[in-house]
Order: sequence, then structure tokens, then C-alpha cells
Amino acid sequence: MSTSPAADGRGALRLQRRDAIVAAARTLAGTGGAAGFTVDQVAQLAGVSRRTVFNHFATVDHLLVAVCEQILAEATADILAHVDRDTSALPEGAAGGCAALDAMGEAARQVDLASAIVTIHRMLGCPEPGDDRAQAISRTAFDHVGGLLRERLRERAPGLDAVDLELGLSLMFAGITTIAELWLAAHPELEHELTPSARVDWDRLLDRLVHRLRTGNAG
Repeated sequence: MSTSPAADGRGALRLQRRDAIVAAARTLAGTGGAAGFTVDQVAQLAGVSRRTVFNHFATVDHLLVAVCEQILAEATADILAHVDRDTSALPEGAAGGCAALDAMGEAARQVDLASAIVTIHRMLGCPEPGDDRAQAISRTAFDHVGGLLRERLRERAPGLDAVDLELGLSLMFAGITTIAELWLAAHPELEHELTPSARVDWDRLLDRLVHRLRTGNAG
């Protein structure tokens, strides 16, 4: 049965309102951090009611997850473009699977993940290391983005062993979140700016992660 124009219109309006709510929260959090805004302020800036905000997001933390996902999605678009380019001619069998995961690691090197991580850090109010709430919000966002990459690799490399795919992506995203936490803790100046020395350190940590994923403990 086809969807009626009225139903399509309601779906488009709902999506438009959700996007407006996320954009408003991102603007407000970018100014005052995760604790620097209220639901009422989000509703006012988005041009919706307080009830509409809660119709889309059960809690403020759910809204912050959506904001973090949006920031990561902008970087993910570049990662996906690199993955598409580097997996255009994969070899058959296990070699193709290894090449697909290598493409994922190389893509992470080529895009500006550092800026996305710093932006999220500031959105969450520059939390101290060990802040469980901030870690839960950012890890949930990373998990969602990891799902998008998983689906793209399945499309590009249908012969990739499912277990290898899950292990490779799980290890990569666990590694990225771990080095991000270490990097942020080592560079308190990132609360204000992304310095050249911090960017060099990020590249070094990411190279170390990709090398470890490729070689295992033997490397």
C-alpha cells in the first residue's frame, strides 16, 4: 500500500522539527556547554514547544547524543568517501577483507577526526577524565557512526567475513575512543583551541592505533 501525501508530509515535518531541535541544541551547547542550556531555550530557538522537544528526545542526554552524532557524521561522510575510493577493486576472499579494513584505518587517518573530537569535548562542557555521563554520551554517538561504517563496508566487501568485520570495527572504534580520552587528558588547552602540537600528538596516536590493529601484539 502506498503512503499518502498527507502521511509523507507529516513525516517530513517531523524530520524538519527534529533537525531544528538538534541544530538549536548544538548552537546552545557550543556557547555554554552541555550544562549551559535548558530544554525551554532549545524549544524557543528551534521554534517548537517544550513538549515537541520531548516527543523527539526522552532526555537531554539523548539530545546531546544526537548532537554528537551529527558532528561525527560530518567527519564520517569524508571517511565513507575514502572507503568507497579505496575499496573499488578488492581482491577475492580473506585478502579482500583485510584490504577493506585497511581502507577503514587509512580513511581515519585522512579525515579531520581531531577537530570533531574537540568540538564534542567542548559541547559536553570539557568534562574531566572519568566523567561517566560524558563518556556514555560520546561512546553512544561513536557506536551509531560505527554502524554506518559497518553497513558501508558490507556493501563494498560483501565477501568480508562477518566476524572479522565486527572484530575489526569494534577494535578500531574502541581504540579511537581510548586514544581520544588519553589525548584530551594530555592537552587541557583544547578547551580553548586545537594547537599544532596537539594535532601532531593526535596523528601519532592514530598512527599507533592503526599499526596495532594491522599487526596485533606482534607489532
